[in-house]
Amino acid sequence: MYFLLSGEGPTDIGTCADGSLACGGTAFLHGPMSAIVDRLVERKHHYSILDFEACGFISEGGLAQRAAELKSVKKSARLPGKKRGKETRYYFNNARVMARIAREREEQRKEPVVAVLFRDSDWTASAGRGLWNEKRESILDGFEEERFERGVPMVPKPKSEAWLLCALRRPRYANCDALEDESGNDRSPNSLKKQLAPHIGERPVRETLVHMVVNGIVDVDRINMPSFREFRQRLEDVIE
Repeated sequence: MYFLLSGEGPTDIGTCADGSLACGGTAFLHGPMSAIVDRLVERKHHYSILDFEACGFISEGGLAQRAAELKSVKKSARLPGKKRGKETRYYFNNARVMARIAREREEQRKEPVVAVLFRDSDWTASAGRGLWNEKRESILDGFEEERFERGVPMVPKPKSEAWLLCALRRPRYANCDALEDESGNDRSPNSLKKQLAPHIGERPVRETLVHMVVNGIVDVDRINMPSFREFRQRLEDVIE
Protein backbone atom coordinates (compact mmCIF):
# COMPACT_ATOMS: atom_id res chain seq x y z
CA MET A 1 0.00 0.00 0.00
CA TYR A 2 1.29 3.43 -1.03
CA PHE A 3 0.25 6.83 0.34
CA LEU A 4 -0.11 10.01 -1.68
CA LEU A 5 -0.11 13.10 0.55
CA SER A 6 -0.98 16.71 -0.22
CA GLY A 7 -0.91 19.75 2.04
CA GLU A 8 -0.56 23.50 2.16
CA GLY A 9 2.99 23.97 3.45
CA PRO A 10 6.09 22.65 5.23
CA THR A 11 4.59 22.82 8.74
CA ASP A 12 1.64 20.59 7.89
CA ILE A 13 2.19 17.78 5.34
CA GLY A 14 5.65 18.92 4.24
CA THR A 15 7.50 20.04 1.14
CA CYS A 16 10.00 18.94 -1.50
CA ALA A 17 13.68 19.49 -0.76
CA ASP A 18 14.27 21.14 -4.13
CA GLY A 19 11.02 23.11 -4.21
CA SER A 20 9.40 20.80 -6.75
CA LEU A 21 5.62 20.52 -6.94
CA ALA A 22 5.78 16.75 -6.40
CA CYS A 23 8.35 14.35 -4.97
CA GLY A 24 8.94 11.16 -3.02
CA GLY A 25 11.67 9.25 -1.24
CA THR A 26 14.40 11.30 0.41
CA ALA A 27 13.35 14.39 -1.56
CA PHE A 28 10.16 14.56 0.50
CA LEU A 29 10.71 16.59 3.66
CA HIS A 30 7.72 15.45 5.66
CA GLY A 31 5.85 17.65 8.11
CA PRO A 32 4.08 16.88 11.40
CA MET A 33 0.78 15.95 9.75
CA SER A 34 2.57 13.36 7.62
CA ALA A 35 4.20 12.05 10.79
CA ILE A 36 0.72 11.73 12.33
CA VAL A 37 -0.46 9.73 9.31
CA ASP A 38 2.64 7.57 9.65
CA ARG A 39 2.02 6.83 13.33
CA LEU A 40 -1.62 5.89 12.72
CA VAL A 41 -0.74 3.58 9.83
CA GLU A 42 1.99 2.00 11.95
CA ARG A 43 -0.58 1.28 14.67
CA LYS A 44 -2.55 -0.83 12.19
CA HIS A 45 0.08 -2.34 9.93
CA HIS A 46 3.30 -2.28 12.01
CA TYR A 47 5.50 -0.47 9.50
CA SER A 48 6.44 3.14 8.82
CA ILE A 49 5.39 4.57 5.47
CA LEU A 50 8.10 7.21 5.93
CA ASP A 51 10.92 4.82 6.79
CA PHE A 52 10.00 2.49 3.93
CA GLU A 53 9.42 5.41 1.53
CA ALA A 54 5.91 4.13 0.87
CA CYS A 55 4.58 7.63 0.31
CA GLY A 56 4.80 10.54 -2.09
CA PHE A 57 3.89 14.21 -1.99
CA ILE A 58 2.13 16.65 -4.28
CA SER A 59 1.82 20.30 -3.33
CA GLU A 60 -1.24 22.50 -3.45
CA GLY A 61 0.35 24.18 -6.47
CA GLY A 62 0.86 20.81 -8.12
CA LEU A 63 -2.83 20.02 -7.77
CA ALA A 64 -3.71 23.44 -9.18
CA GLN A 65 -1.66 22.73 -12.29
CA ARG A 66 -3.61 19.56 -12.92
CA ALA A 67 -6.99 21.11 -12.12
CA ALA A 68 -7.33 22.63 -15.59
CA GLU A 69 -8.16 19.18 -16.98
CA LEU A 70 -11.40 19.17 -14.98
CA LYS A 71 -12.83 21.85 -17.25
CA SER A 72 -13.13 19.28 -20.00
CA VAL A 73 -15.36 16.97 -17.92
CA LYS A 74 -18.96 16.96 -19.10
CA LYS A 75 -21.44 18.32 -16.61
CA SER A 76 -23.60 15.25 -17.08
CA ALA A 77 -20.90 13.17 -15.41
CA ARG A 78 -21.15 15.07 -12.14
CA LEU A 79 -23.14 13.98 -9.13
CA PRO A 80 -26.76 15.18 -9.22
CA GLY A 81 -27.94 17.69 -6.67
CA LYS A 82 -24.45 18.76 -5.61
CA LYS A 83 -24.47 22.54 -5.64
CA ARG A 84 -21.42 24.20 -4.18
CA GLY A 85 -20.05 27.70 -3.87
CA LYS A 86 -16.75 28.91 -5.18
CA GLU A 87 -14.80 27.87 -2.10
CA THR A 88 -16.28 24.42 -1.54
CA ARG A 89 -15.74 23.81 -5.26
CA TYR A 90 -12.04 24.39 -4.59
CA TYR A 91 -12.00 21.51 -2.09
CA PHE A 92 -14.15 19.36 -4.38
CA ASN A 93 -11.83 19.86 -7.36
CA ASN A 94 -8.69 19.34 -5.26
CA ALA A 95 -10.02 15.93 -4.26
CA ARG A 96 -10.93 15.04 -7.84
CA VAL A 97 -7.43 15.86 -9.10
CA MET A 98 -5.90 14.01 -6.15
CA ALA A 99 -7.96 10.94 -7.01
CA ARG A 100 -6.78 11.02 -10.63
CA ILE A 101 -3.13 11.29 -9.64
CA ALA A 102 -3.59 8.47 -7.12
CA ARG A 103 -4.98 6.25 -9.87
CA GLU A 104 -1.98 7.02 -12.05
CA ARG A 105 0.30 5.99 -9.19
CA GLU A 106 -1.66 2.77 -8.78
CA GLU A 107 -1.09 1.91 -12.43
CA GLN A 108 2.60 2.75 -12.17
CA ARG A 109 3.21 0.91 -8.91
CA LYS A 110 0.73 -1.96 -9.32
CA GLU A 111 -0.51 -1.55 -5.76
CA PRO A 112 -3.34 0.28 -3.94
CA VAL A 113 -2.82 3.97 -3.23
CA VAL A 114 -4.38 5.90 -0.34
CA ALA A 115 -4.81 9.64 -0.98
CA VAL A 116 -4.65 11.93 2.08
CA LEU A 117 -5.70 15.49 1.29
CA PHE A 118 -4.83 17.99 4.02
CA ARG A 119 -6.51 21.38 4.08
CA ASP A 120 -6.89 23.75 7.01
CA SER A 121 -10.48 24.88 7.55
CA ASP A 122 -9.40 28.31 8.86
CA TRP A 123 -12.66 30.07 8.09
CA THR A 124 -11.60 33.37 9.62
CA ALA A 125 -8.45 33.66 7.54
CA SER A 126 -10.35 32.48 4.45
CA ALA A 127 -13.61 34.37 4.59
CA GLY A 128 -16.41 32.78 2.63
CA ARG A 129 -14.99 29.28 2.61
CA GLY A 130 -17.95 27.82 4.43
CA LEU A 131 -18.15 25.68 7.52
CA TRP A 132 -15.79 22.86 8.45
CA ASN A 133 -18.27 20.11 7.67
CA GLU A 134 -19.05 21.55 4.23
CA LYS A 135 -15.37 21.58 3.34
CA ARG A 136 -14.80 18.04 4.54
CA GLU A 137 -17.90 16.80 2.71
CA SER A 138 -16.75 18.57 -0.45
CA ILE A 139 -13.50 16.60 -0.33
CA LEU A 140 -15.41 13.34 0.14
CA ASP A 141 -17.72 14.31 -2.72
CA GLY A 142 -14.72 14.98 -4.95
CA PHE A 143 -13.28 11.54 -4.26
CA GLU A 144 -16.70 10.00 -4.84
CA GLU A 145 -17.09 11.88 -8.11
CA GLU A 146 -13.96 10.12 -9.37
CA ARG A 147 -15.16 6.81 -7.89
CA PHE A 148 -12.03 6.67 -5.76
CA GLU A 149 -12.68 4.83 -2.50
CA ARG A 150 -9.36 5.35 -0.73
CA GLY A 151 -9.54 9.13 -0.28
CA VAL A 152 -9.03 10.61 3.19
CA PRO A 153 -9.84 14.24 4.11
CA MET A 154 -7.45 15.58 6.75
CA VAL A 155 -9.20 18.79 7.80
CA PRO A 156 -8.28 20.14 11.24
CA LYS A 157 -10.67 22.63 12.80
CA PRO A 158 -9.72 25.38 12.48
CA LYS A 159 -6.13 24.38 11.59
CA SER A 160 -3.36 21.92 12.39
CA GLU A 161 -1.99 23.94 15.30
CA ALA A 162 -5.16 23.07 17.23
CA TRP A 163 -4.31 19.36 17.14
CA LEU A 164 -0.75 20.04 18.30
CA LEU A 165 -1.87 22.41 21.04
CA CYS A 166 -4.20 19.71 22.38
CA ALA A 167 -1.09 17.67 23.16
CA LEU A 168 1.20 20.46 24.35
CA ARG A 169 -0.78 22.94 26.42
CA ARG A 170 -1.60 22.35 30.09
CA PRO A 171 -3.41 20.29 31.15
CA ARG A 172 -2.32 18.10 28.25
CA TYR A 173 -5.06 16.48 26.12
CA ALA A 174 -7.78 18.09 28.26
CA ASN A 175 -10.67 20.27 27.08
CA CYS A 176 -9.40 20.14 23.51
CA ASP A 177 -12.81 20.58 21.89
CA ALA A 178 -12.65 24.29 22.80
CA LEU A 179 -9.63 24.71 20.51
CA GLU A 180 -11.88 24.05 17.52
CA ASP A 181 -13.73 27.30 18.27
CA GLU A 182 -10.55 29.39 18.16
CA SER A 183 -9.86 31.79 15.30
CA GLY A 184 -7.98 30.39 12.33
CA ASN A 185 -6.62 33.84 11.49
CA ASP A 186 -2.83 33.94 11.85
CA ARG A 187 -3.04 37.74 12.23
CA SER A 188 -5.22 37.42 15.31
CA PRO A 189 -3.53 38.69 18.53
CA ASN A 190 -4.07 35.25 20.07
CA SER A 191 -3.67 33.13 16.96
CA LEU A 192 -3.08 29.41 17.31
CA LYS A 193 0.41 29.82 15.88
CA LYS A 194 1.22 32.36 18.59
CA GLN A 195 -0.25 30.09 21.25
CA LEU A 196 1.88 27.20 20.02
CA ALA A 197 5.24 28.99 20.11
CA PRO A 198 5.67 29.15 23.93
CA HIS A 199 5.06 25.41 24.21
CA ILE A 200 7.94 24.56 21.91
CA GLY A 201 10.25 27.38 22.95
CA GLU A 202 10.66 28.81 19.47
CA ARG A 203 8.82 29.71 16.31
CA PRO A 204 7.01 26.59 15.05
CA VAL A 205 9.17 25.11 12.29
CA ARG A 206 8.82 21.84 10.41
CA GLU A 207 11.75 20.01 12.01
CA THR A 208 10.71 20.80 15.58
CA LEU A 209 7.08 19.84 15.03
CA VAL A 210 8.04 16.57 13.34
CA HIS A 211 10.37 15.74 16.24
CA MET A 212 7.50 16.16 18.69
CA VAL A 213 5.28 13.70 16.83
CA VAL A 214 8.00 11.15 16.08
CA ASN A 215 9.20 11.12 19.68
CA GLY A 216 5.74 10.85 21.20
CA ILE A 217 5.66 14.32 22.74
CA VAL A 218 2.53 14.67 20.64
CA ASP A 219 0.77 11.34 21.28
CA VAL A 220 -1.70 10.59 18.48
CA ASP A 221 -3.52 8.08 20.68
CA ARG A 222 -4.46 10.77 23.18
CA ILE A 223 -5.69 13.51 20.85
CA ASN A 224 -9.45 13.43 21.23
CA MET A 225 -11.27 16.23 19.45
CA PRO A 226 -14.03 16.04 16.82
CA SER A 227 -12.06 16.96 13.68
CA PHE A 228 -9.20 14.62 14.63
CA ARG A 229 -11.58 11.74 15.37
CA GLU A 230 -13.25 12.17 11.97
CA PHE A 231 -9.89 12.10 10.21
CA ARG A 232 -8.59 9.12 12.17
CA GLN A 233 -11.74 7.07 11.68
CA ARG A 234 -11.74 7.65 7.93
CA LEU A 235 -8.05 6.77 7.64
CA GLU A 236 -8.46 3.60 9.66
CA ASP A 237 -11.51 2.55 7.65
CA VAL A 238 -9.61 3.03 4.39
CA ILE A 239 -6.46 1.17 5.41
CA GLU A 240 -8.39 -1.78 6.83
